[in-house]
Amino acid sequence: MNKIIPILVIAILVFGGVSAFAITKNKNVVYPISDELDQYQETMTENAVVPIGNVPIPDNPISVQVAQSFVPSKEIITRVELYIGKNSTVTRPLNVSIRKELTEQDLTFISIDPGFVPTETYDWVEIDFDDIIITTGETYYIVALTENITDNFYAWGANNISESYPYGCAWFSMDEGGNWTNQSTSTNNQNTQSFSYYSTIPRFDEIVTWDMCFKTYGRNNNPPETPTIDGPIQGKVGETLSYVVSATDPEDDQIYYWISWFDGCPGIYWDGPYNSGEPITKSYTYDRQGTFIISVQARDIYEAESDWVTLEVTIPRTRDAQHNLIYWLYQLFPNIFTKIIQILNI
Repeated sequence: MNKIIPILVIAILVFGGVSAFAITKNKNVVYPISDELDQYQETMTENAVVPIGNVPIPDNPISVQVAQSFVPSKEIITRVELYIGKNSTVTRPLNVSIRKELTEQDLTFISIDPGFVPTETYDWVEIDFDDIIITTGETYYIVALTENITDNFYAWGANNISESYPYGCAWFSMDEGGNWTNQSTSTNNQNTQSFSYYSTIPRFDEIVTWDMCFKTYGRNNNPPETPTIDGPIQGKVGETLSYVVSATDPEDDQIYYWISWFDGCPGIYWDGPYNSGEPITKSYTYDRQGTFIISVQARDIYEAESDWVTLEVTIPRTRDAQHNLIYWLYQLFPNIFTKIIQILNI
C-alpha cells in the first residue's frame, strides 16, 4: 500500500468538518493588471487534501512536502495561487517556491505568514513572487513546505479522481525533500516516470490520479521601445557634451542602456537599471576632430533588447587647433617657417 494514503486519512480527519466544493477568488487581494491566468487546476475532490508539514500520526509523526508540476505558456511567471488552509496549531510560515527540478535550488521563493492562510477551512491564497523569466513549454514545479515541528501543518486541496491537469501532476516528499514520489498517471512530464496506484479510502475503489488545486499567472516579455537621444550634434575638441537618453518599456519594466560614443568604442555597458521612461543624462568629451556616431540600445531587466538608435556628432577643426598645429610645426622647423614668412611677407 502506498504510504501517502494514511497521511491523507489523517488530513481528512483533522479538516473533516469542512466542506470545500465552492472555490472562489479571494476578493481581498488586489491583482496586478499586467499578468494573466496561465496554468490552473481548480477542482477539489470532496475532502481530498494533502498535508504540508508535521503530520501528527500517533507515535510516528512525519514531515510532508508537496509539489505540483506544470508547463507554463508565458515567458514570465509573476505569481501563483494555492487553495489551502492550516491547522489551528500552526506557528510557522508556509514556504512556497518555483523550481526547475524538485531537488534543485529555488528560482524564486516567498514565505507566507500563517495569518494569511485560513484556519481549518480553505481559500485561494496568493503567493506573489518576484517575477522570474522562464522557458515556455518546459516543466516547472510549485513546491510548498513548512518547518518540521510538532503539529505545524497546512493542507492543500487536491483532485484525486481524474487527471484534471494534463500537463503535470502532484508530487510528495516525506524525507525533507530528498526524494519525491509522483502520484499521477500523467505521461506529459518527460523528466520522470509516471505511475498510478489504488486508493483504499472508502468510496475510492479505482485507479486515481493527483493534481493539486493551483493557478499560475504570467505574461510575455516585450522589448523596450527604440530609445531616444537628444543633445548637440556639433562640438569642440575638449568640450564636454551632454545627451539625454530615454526609452519606454511596454510592461513598465526597468531598463538598462548601452551607449557607444563612436564606432568601436565600448562606451557604457548596460548602465542601470532605470525606471521605464525616465530620462537620464550622460556626457562625453571628444579629444579629436572628426564625425562620430553615438549608438544607444535599451534592455529590460528580463534581457529583452530594443533596436539601436544613432546620432551623428561632428567635431570640426577649430582655429585654435590650427594655430596650435602651426606653432608645433614652427617649433620643429623654425628655419623653414622663417623663410616662408619672408617669402609671403607676413
